[in-house]
Amino acid sequence: MRKIWSGMSALLVAGSTLAAAVPAQADTTRPEVIHTVASDAIGGLPIKSLDGTKEYIPQAPARSSLPNAARTGTPAHRAENIWPTGATGYDISWPQCPAHNPVLPPDSDIAVVGVNDGTPFTALPCIEQQLAWSPNGVHAQYMILDSPIGSTTDTALQYAYHGPAGNCASDNYYCQAFNWGWNAANYSVQIATAAGATSNSYWLDVELPTATSINQPGPDCYAANFWTCDPKVNSTIVGAAIAALTAQHKQAGIYSTQLQWGKITNGFKVGLPIWIAGWSHPGATYCDPANASSYWFGGGKPWLVQGLPTDYDPDTAC
Repeated sequence: MRKIWSGMSALLVAGSTLAAAVPAQADTTRPEVIHTVASDAIGGLPIKSLDGTKEYIPQAPARSSLPNAARTGTPAHRAENIWPTGATGYDISWPQCPAHNPVLPPDSDIAVVGVNDGTPFTALPCIEQQLAWSPNGVHAQYMILDSPIGSTTDTALQYAYHGPAGNCASDNYYCQAFNWGWNAANYSVQIATAAGATSNSYWLDVELPTATSINQPGPDCYAANFWTCDPKVNSTIVGAAIAALTAQHKQAGIYSTQLQWGKITNGFKVGLPIWIAGWSHPGATYCDPANASSYWFGGGKPWLVQGLPTDYDPDTAC
């Protein structure tokens, strides 16, 4: 861990880029679609399992309980929000591609596009169409992050075992984690840029599709799942993705909730803009610094709040 992090500055200077290898073709078997109830405890953006067998699409919750205990301290982020306070809009991705829902939301001030097809190292099938949506809005992209640890898919073996941290042994989880996060961010920037993305703002989707999407401590801690039980390994993935975006002069931000971020990273203080999945109160409640101890996370300040998902996910700027 120390060796990998100590090499961070050297990696940033080097600006290492992702190899142009193409991932193996996924199984064409129709995946199982699972509609989840979005809450502070599980994610609000659509995501797929790494093996491509399951699709998790959030729906509006009937009720959501929010954590009372403070997990973060005073935010330290200094960058200015790219959206004016009170601006509204939507985030869209693969569920809004023609195969699922061919109608895009109306033009809006906020226009965020998920560039992956539900998992890291995949490209949104309708990426050019979605990046061209809402031409007068202020755009940003988001990318999926998860853990490759324990996975034996071709994608995991290629992008976790090889990269700027070196060629990793099967039990060197920090090495695999760093390669995965770094390579995933570079891959997403490359496909977005090739498809016409002009925004330098990239959000990292760090969430739990379900309550069981993170392993429990014990013999299965490092088994294949969305996240391991080890917050240091998970934080290495996130930190490497941030480093890769920074090396390409991109503005990184984090999409999550205080509860999910705490479970996945143990409250890793990254000091970046945050995008809060908040469903129980108006957006202004989550934006208010007086409520930071209840809703903010990662040492960051909120730029966006995501509302109740319907056909599209609505967002409001802080």
